[in-house]
Amino acid sequence: MNMFSKELAQLDKNTVQYMIDEMQNEIDDMKRQMEEKDDTMNSIISEKDQEIALLKEKLKNLKVE
Repeated sequence: MNMFSKELAQLDKNTVQYMIDEMQNEIDDMKRQMEEKDDTMNSIISEKDQEIALLKEKLKNLKVE
């Protein structure tokens, strides 16, 4: 009986470790997705900042004329 309990305890430990590993993989995937979205957003923001700067320059030139 004692040996059976040790085997069950080891199985429980392995199951918990597996669940932890799976959760960590999910977290890593989510982080990767968030980083990709951040990169995309930063790229869009950069483009819009350039566009705003161009429009400000055009507006400034319009006022001078």
